[in-house]
Amino acid sequence: MLPPLANTLFGVFIALCLFGLFTHALESKATALTTSLSVRDQFKTFVNDMKKVFNPFLRKSLGNSKYLTQKGLLEQIDDNYRYTAEESKKLSRTLHLSSSDYGQCLQNQNSAKVWRMAAGSGTYEGHGRTSLIIKSLPAQKHASTLGEIKALEIVGDLVDFGTDPVQGRPTIIMKRKTGLQLYETEEYKKANYQQKKKLAMDTARLGCMKGAQDAFHKGVWHNDNHMYNILVTFEKGAVISVELIDYGEGPNFLVYGEARSPHYMSIFYDWCIRLYGTPIGF
Repeated sequence: MLPPLANTLFGVFIALCLFGLFTHALESKATALTTSLSVRDQFKTFVNDMKKVFNPFLRKSLGNSKYLTQKGLLEQIDDNYRYTAEESKKLSRTLHLSSSDYGQCLQNQNSAKVWRMAAGSGTYEGHGRTSLIIKSLPAQKHASTLGEIKALEIVGDLVDFGTDPVQGRPTIIMKRKTGLQLYETEEYKKANYQQKKKLAMDTARLGCMKGAQDAFHKGVWHNDNHMYNILVTFEKGAVISVELIDYGEGPNFLVYGEARSPHYMSIFYDWCIRLYGTPIGF
């Protein structure tokens, strides 16, 4: 059996070979799509095409998170995360929500439904209501096993959690992040293909840096940094800052011990760049 480093290098070599084979075809397809599809459809088509081909190889070859998990330096945040008895007690409470608290629906999928909290009188747990997000999960996902809550608590974005009395579903209330997904911005919509590619690469780099910094400073590594999980802010036509969203059902980790060091921060950044530094579809 090859050591982890040899496995990684071999996997990267295979991935780069595949990337070379598909680059020309994808660029031709992207040019054609640019003239026939909406910006959102272009973006989704690029993502779907490359997910099938390129990402699985990179994820396999760069899956060193498993090695660090075995060493006790990482713990994946997923629905199997186990809380202490005191934490579980807090998770069983009923939230103070009513049907009028649900504002604009941002996502309506089987896995999760997301709303902006509607404006109303007063505040919610000391926060302006329009600055909050309500995320409702399937009823079978009991709140006591939602690792996403733990991650949000650590990074400082958690406001409240428990059972929604309106729908009877596990629900998280969190701070609303500033920015838009890249494909929603006017700057991206007006850009040509090469400009879009640069904007996507800049966004990926900033997203990876943000994830690595949070791993070092806060002990949570957001490693699910595809374009739908990054909100961008523009200034003078350039992406100047990003926010990461969605700590649920992805390769996100709690970080322990020596992994919370500048050395590992650079490693986390490097792994993320290898996965997302050339955004899917470009």
